[in-house]
Amino acid sequence: MGKQIYQEGPFKVYQAGHNYIVHNSKYGFEKAHTHVRNFNTARRIIYCSKKKIIPRTFSEYLLLSLVRVTDDPVYADHIEDLIAVRRQKGKKLKYVN
Repeated sequence: MGKQIYQEGPFKVYQAGHNYIVHNSKYGFEKAHTHVRNFNTARRIIYCSKKKIIPRTFSEYLLLSLVRVTDDPVYADHIEDLIAVRRQKGKKLKYVN
């Protein structure tokens, strides 16, 4: 896995090479962990999960990461609804003047 470098409540962050793993220790590792490339992103995922914030600027991958590590099913459903709406809208057209 890697070396634990940060912990906030049940959330732990491990460094694995140049990447980071966020794990909710309330659940098994296979069920509640995600991989990110930046330590600050890992801390932001933990913050949003604890405060039940749905960031509109997160990419689809980071939103799915929030779903993986959260322990609140209602919060996870709201995030999945946002992902479904984004998929339904499709990609935005590139602006050309």
